[in-house]
Amino acid sequence: MKELAFYCYPGAPCGNYREYTAEELKDPEKLEGVFDLCQIYEALITADGWHFLIGHYGFQQLYEIDKKSGWFDEDTFEEYVLRVCEEIRMMEEVRAKEDARTEMIELRGTPEAIRDLKAYAESKGMSPQALLWTAADEFRHTRGELHTPLFIIQFHPDEGLFFSLNCAAEERYGYRVMPNALPLSAETKAAVRRLYQDYEQYRSPEKPYGRPDVPPEQKAVLSRRAEALYEKMQAELGADYQVRKPAHWF
Repeated sequence: MKELAFYCYPGAPCGNYREYTAEELKDPEKLEGVFDLCQIYEALITADGWHFLIGHYGFQQLYEIDKKSGWFDEDTFEEYVLRVCEEIRMMEEVRAKEDARTEMIELRGTPEAIRDLKAYAESKGMSPQALLWTAADEFRHTRGELHTPLFIIQFHPDEGLFFSLNCAAEERYGYRVMPNALPLSAETKAAVRRLYQDYEQYRSPEKPYGRPDVPPEQKAVLSRRAEALYEKMQAELGADYQVRKPAHWF
């Protein structure tokens, strides 16, 4: 059975989630609620999930459900279709990377040791394989043998924070990463707060859960500021960190 969509428990470790069933996703009201949770990064729809939804509802009905939720908040149906296709592409990239890292690890040892390893991994919300991958990456990093960043995070100026994209970052910072938790300069942290506040001033009281209605010219200004901050952060955080950016700043 293909995995379609998940609810990720807020504040819980990586891997602590429950799966939505196909029957649940066939309920338009339930799906609207899933879109609401996706908007605040507490749920996600896989590439297979999107293909299932498109096959069951069609793009037009999905667009109508999304308009009620305000998740993607695209202005036209054509823009919505392009946004969904981009979401599918990104989720397929994530799946490909996970598949590339999934190798069979044979656990050898006493039954008690294997039991304890599995229990410890579960307490961290991780599979034993993910736990071993993280330990190996950190060990190689401390010995100078790992040439990839240890912590991978994504900058979301529209939220005023970052999100962890690998287990090492999740282990240290949790899923939502506040700027103050990172080794950034006080000036950069203040700039992140100002950018978020300047974006939030466009939020309409009539649409408190929708995206702020930013005029195109101001959106371009905010995007330039976000790009400049993104470049500055990469320089300040150094080789231990990789900062990524979303498909769209705002």
